[in-house]
Amino acid sequence: MHADFSRKEKRLMWPSYRSSTRRVKLAGSNVLHLIFLLLALASSVDGATNQEIKVGALVAFNWENQGNWPPHYGAILGAAEEYVRNRAIVRGNTGPDYDLKVEPLDDGCVPKDGIIAVVKAMNTSTSERVKGFIGPGCSEVCKNTAYIASKEGFDVPMISYACTLDNLSNKKEYSTFARTVGSAGSNAAPVIRIIKYMRWERVGIIYRSLGLYEEAAANLKSDIETELDKDEESKELFPEGFKVVCFKVWYYNTNDEGSEQMKNKTAEDIRKECKDEVRVFIILGYDADVIDFLRLAFHDESFPFTETAFITLEVTVSTVTEETKDYTRGLISLVPKSPENDIFINLTESVRKEKNDTDIKLDIFSATLFDSLLTYAYAASKILKNHNDDINKVYNGTLMAQVISDQTDKLEFEGASGHVQFDKNADRVASTDIFQAQITDGTINMFPIFKTDTNGSIVRTDRQLQWNDGTDVIPQACGEDRELCTEPDIQKTILMVVLPIGVLLLVIAAVILIFLMWRSKVQRLQDRCLWKIRSIDVEFKDAAAQSGRYGWVTTATYQIYV
Repeated sequence: MHADFSRKEKRLMWPSYRSSTRRVKLAGSNVLHLIFLLLALASSVDGATNQEIKVGALVAFNWENQGNWPPHYGAILGAAEEYVRNRAIVRGNTGPDYDLKVEPLDDGCVPKDGIIAVVKAMNTSTSERVKGFIGPGCSEVCKNTAYIASKEGFDVPMISYACTLDNLSNKKEYSTFARTVGSAGSNAAPVIRIIKYMRWERVGIIYRSLGLYEEAAANLKSDIETELDKDEESKELFPEGFKVVCFKVWYYNTNDEGSEQMKNKTAEDIRKECKDEVRVFIILGYDADVIDFLRLAFHDESFPFTETAFITLEVTVSTVTEETKDYTRGLISLVPKSPENDIFINLTESVRKEKNDTDIKLDIFSATLFDSLLTYAYAASKILKNHNDDINKVYNGTLMAQVISDQTDKLEFEGASGHVQFDKNADRVASTDIFQAQITDGTINMFPIFKTDTNGSIVRTDRQLQWNDGTDVIPQACGEDRELCTEPDIQKTILMVVLPIGVLLLVIAAVILIFLMWRSKVQRLQDRCLWKIRSIDVEFKDAAAQSGRYGWVTTATYQIYV
């Protein structure tokens, strides 16, 4: 599993090895040369007897039956071990050199499995116990394992290569945690840069129903709305204001029975609700989730796919394939393609050699996995030099996190993922390049459309944009004719709504008034006639007398002539 990065570097490290290859004549007075040769050979194998520091690597052996994650983790970690050993990175002042021995531990991208793996690795004899952890890669696992690692009785270093959950920056809760990637919150700035450049006055956010994505979605929505509300440039770009519309959760749990039907149904519901609101979507979820959503939308004839732009934080160059190119073309991703520096090139070649496959492509997380072990090694070296070669200090997770996050004596180095440095929370200082999936000569690949310059500003590259319809015409957030953002005309609203109501009220008032006038006239007529009754106008028709309780009563029927 160990990969040989450079035999030349070995020879440069151990000059005694070069001396041992000299030709020596084994005769007479040259016995001394033989003795020198034996001593040189003995010293040349000192590296093989270096003391070892055992580190556990939390990876997914067979994540959701989709294969190992990160892919080829064994070959990557083997290459990282070799890199550390060849350069004698873990070295104190006068003490011995140390090699890192990595033991892969299966966390399955499942919190429960991650906790079991950590506890088992720590609950062994002192000699077999791991002295720190590389990983995990899944934020849901990080949240639990990092909490355990920081508690009293454990206090071991944990350096993740892919967890982006914002809460992990809280050093009161996760005092031994560090990571070779930035937090999810660091994605707000590049998203805002894209929105401004494209002049998108509204976006939709769709997120997977998992705690980490629910939190990331809420934070991202708050960050971009707050920034674009107070920013003077934004007020000029969006005079009518910026807003997030169609903030939808995608209920999709791969562990539930019938989850495939649920995934398809909820995705369909989101498309129906959102297609009349916006044409730009940010999708938060695992890369497989993003690809699924795009695939379903692409095959939905009622959804204007070619008029819509999609942004994601997860899809890497290894995910965009020939099988997915019809619906990933034009996708903007904030997960950059790994830099083509010498370390990354050597790592790729080493993995290809180990796996006997020249077509292997490594993504950014392969590089950050490699760099997480380098971070442990460089931090361990600083601790040894600052604490009189006390190896037990290296195993102190709180101390290692402090060394990694130190802003005075900064820990920084060149790794497979580029220049690695950390902020005060031991989070990787993000230097985001924004990529777009484009097809050239029939092949899809990721190309940088924005890059971070030396001042930390995100600037546009000279790479032409290419959207799903194959053109460079930027999709409009409000639709091609701004039909989704057109507000109804006030005057038309008055004519169409207020005026009919007013006319109806007038008619009702007129009817009531006429009725009252008629009733008043009748009443006046009755009152006038009542005072004109005369005796001669009364004609008695019949008369009868009957005995009553109080005597005889006479009744008469009469008619009045008016």
